[in-house]
Amino acid sequence: MSTATQANATNRPRALVLKGDGLNCDLETAHAFATAGFEVHLRHINDLVEERVSDHDLFPFYQVIAIPGGSASSDCFGKGKALSLKMKYEMGWNLSHYAARGGLVIGIGAGFHALVRSGVFGKDLSLTSAPQGKTVQSWLKIIPQGQTCLWLKGLGVMELPVRTEEGRMVIHPSRKTEVLVKMQRKGLLCLKYDSNPIQSEESIAGLCDVTGRILGMMPHPESFIRWTSHPEWTMSPQRAHAPGLGLSLFENAYQEALRVLAPPT
Repeated sequence: MSTATQANATNRPRALVLKGDGLNCDLETAHAFATAGFEVHLRHINDLVEERVSDHDLFPFYQVIAIPGGSASSDCFGKGKALSLKMKYEMGWNLSHYAARGGLVIGIGAGFHALVRSGVFGKDLSLTSAPQGKTVQSWLKIIPQGQTCLWLKGLGVMELPVRTEEGRMVIHPSRKTEVLVKMQRKGLLCLKYDSNPIQSEESIAGLCDVTGRILGMMPHPESFIRWTSHPEWTMSPQRAHAPGLGLSLFENAYQEALRVLAPPT
């Protein structure tokens, strides 16, 4: 890895998609990045640990790190906790440092859990079960908020699939007002549900970090790369060959990665 970290501006942007540890949406996520134009590397987390690949090795070789959805080691520590600990202590990754150097990060579903537990969006936040343990398996409208998140740049209302038992965002009640004010001021509240069957606080569907380069979201954009993935696509058969709305996030990442790779003028 160390000999390859001198990224060539003539190369396509590269995306590292993690696999293993219960991450079972890796192939879908890899396909989404490839469709957007990335050179995609699917790597098992344990291989990265064994090779001692640090976050300093990752950039500029990889312009994007993706943590896909799945069960993500849902154990006695809670979903995403074991994965976040492995990234921090066994892999030695500091995703905020990676983003500050120009990298992009996305965590989807269980990957969002891992990002929340790693603290990149701040403290006093948690993702937990919906009331009455309700499992949400539905397509929901989501609304981008603000201008901070680079992944959502220029996007409007989208409909994306949500499949989760533990997607409800909660904020520590004694610090809720303080946390919300801080998040609003820094532009972290980047994605909300139009309706909110999960009963996520403030209708939060996704968060970004202060740089706008790290996005965590509960809906699955990688599952709507083609229009025909939508359950009602036959109502608009003329759009059968059109891209799905989820592809726009990956195309935004591609354009930003190209910008980072571009030689200075």
